[in-house]
Amino acid sequence: MTSDNCCPSTAKKAKCETSWRSWKGELEADGRRFGLRDFFAHGFTLRLEHRQGGALATHPGEERILLFRSDKPGAIAKIIFSSEIEESSSRQSSVTSLQNIAQAKIHVLDVKSQYRGRDLGGLLFSEAIAHLRSKYCNDDDDLDVNEPLKSGHKQKQLYDVNCVLEAEEDVTRHGKLIEFYTQLGCQVITCQRVRYINDNDFAYRKVPMQVTLRAAPPTSSKKRKRPPLVCKTSFLPVQLLVGDAGKLLVKSSGACFTTKFEWLITQAANGIQFCSTHGHLLVATPTGNVTFFSPDDQTSDSDSIDDWTIFVPIHISDEIDRVGSPLDSSRSLWVLRSCHGTFLTADSVSKCLSCTKLPSFWQANGSNLSLVCTSDTPPRRHHYLQCWKLQTYEYVHTMRSRFLKFSLKKATLFEALGWIHAFPAYPFHAWACDDTIGSSVVSSPSLRTLAFLMAEAAREEGLPDWVQLVALFHELGEAAKVLDPINTGEMADSIYDWTISTRSRLVGCKVPDCASFREFRHLNTDSLDARYCTETGVYESNCGLDNALLLWSGPEFMYHLLHHNHTALPIEALAMIRYFLLGDWHEHHKYTSITNEHDDDMLPWVSDFDKLRRKTRLECLDCIDLSDEQCSYLWDSHYSRIAAKYECDHIFEW
Repeated sequence: MTSDNCCPSTAKKAKCETSWRSWKGELEADGRRFGLRDFFAHGFTLRLEHRQGGALATHPGEERILLFRSDKPGAIAKIIFSSEIEESSSRQSSVTSLQNIAQAKIHVLDVKSQYRGRDLGGLLFSEAIAHLRSKYCNDDDDLDVNEPLKSGHKQKQLYDVNCVLEAEEDVTRHGKLIEFYTQLGCQVITCQRVRYINDNDFAYRKVPMQVTLRAAPPTSSKKRKRPPLVCKTSFLPVQLLVGDAGKLLVKSSGACFTTKFEWLITQAANGIQFCSTHGHLLVATPTGNVTFFSPDDQTSDSDSIDDWTIFVPIHISDEIDRVGSPLDSSRSLWVLRSCHGTFLTADSVSKCLSCTKLPSFWQANGSNLSLVCTSDTPPRRHHYLQCWKLQTYEYVHTMRSRFLKFSLKKATLFEALGWIHAFPAYPFHAWACDDTIGSSVVSSPSLRTLAFLMAEAAREEGLPDWVQLVALFHELGEAAKVLDPINTGEMADSIYDWTISTRSRLVGCKVPDCASFREFRHLNTDSLDARYCTETGVYESNCGLDNALLLWSGPEFMYHLLHHNHTALPIEALAMIRYFLLGDWHEHHKYTSITNEHDDDMLPWVSDFDKLRRKTRLECLDCIDLSDEQCSYLWDSHYSRIAAKYECDHIFEW
């Protein structure tokens, strides 16, 4: 499966060295510390403020916890509650502490409509309950989390707390508030009557509920509680997501169950913390597991355990970030490093959080306050940046005039399969861009392995034999790096590798809004030329994709190569090779002013082929690289006969 004449003696895998060096250095550097405003680039944070009494108070012992934005006056949410010790309880002896009762009531819990949906009401309720626990139930009033315990510490009088409230629901929220408070530990008071109120056309009910807080039993050893969120300087609500799979799950400490939380990012001295609205802290363990501390667990005196909750955000800069060009900040990449030197990641299948030795990348979207774990990587962004910058209408014409002469060399497609063994199946993964990571942590499958496995997948699904052949040959355009080492090969290693299969688009007409990495589109000079900025551009209406120019890529080269060398493959096969990268067409149904009926006939074939390719790429991530012997066996026993059938077994002009 190898060719001594064409394949370099020291086969090296295609890299994005420039991009790798830049972002790897940012991981290793101990430079700028990023805050929450840098993270989401929208200029505000949230803070809680606790107020007691005052001129506005209308109840004895009234207190308020208010939620503010840092950039606007006025509270966006509030909880008003009051508490007092029953007169009979105040006269009880400390020996009968279990009979001591404090009465509390939640009078108001309100979140402005535009800030609902992030459990900020749950946050305020949890903070109020935490304050009542500290005030009446726990002997921790004068304990500082940063100071050692004093030997002469005197135990204070402790009380149980009976906290009542009314869940006020209108007809449109029937049962929702009851469920909300039930999840926070409250119960309906069944012995009290539900009040129904009619206010003109508006009807609602008030359901009495309560939660009982028990005084901590007296103990000889005192534990220091972490301070409530009110003590934090700033925070933001955030959704932790992975791709389109939705909210992420966190495993319990014993991995007995998984659960979802509404998360807050809080600013810490050495990084950030993830705290749920109910007080749970996200924890990275030395083994790579990610779990959570419940509020009751957060009593450890160990500073090292505290460090497990800290994540350091590191921004991975694009080239245009450094020169001040405009960039969609929601698309830029971050890594979240734990104190163990591992990186926070999420699995798109299990939707669970964990930590790995390999960098995993996140995108921070300030518009919806989300952190999305993405398969995007710095090398991939570097590739698309260069693609947008270089691939103009004129560039494509230049590459076509150069490579469509097919004067590089003569060789069979079987020989080319041996050449692409030198290239990685996943050139944009972090471990594919550095030999030390790739060799010590993971085994990188080759492009040849991916080609054979995709062909075998098509075979197992019972697809036509010519589909199997297309699956085997569709990545052979990368062989141009071997055939043209001085120009294509050296450019691929240093600046831009056009042979890699990445999302494509038409040149010479308007770029769809859904185009991949559209945040780099301003780098393309075609956007300044009015001829290329209409729906049809330089093309006639509905002229068909066969008459349009696509980005110059490895599959585009293969399409013309197979056509030039007079294979007997059906037109559907050639369409699959040329257009499977044109997702804007077969996924998003763009370019309708250029496509014709023939393209409509080809679309299902192209779409199914792209789905098969994506499925195989996911399944091949952890596979072992196929040996020369295994590939030769598959070729000799099956694919050579199909190649002969469709006249793909002779010597080709490249």
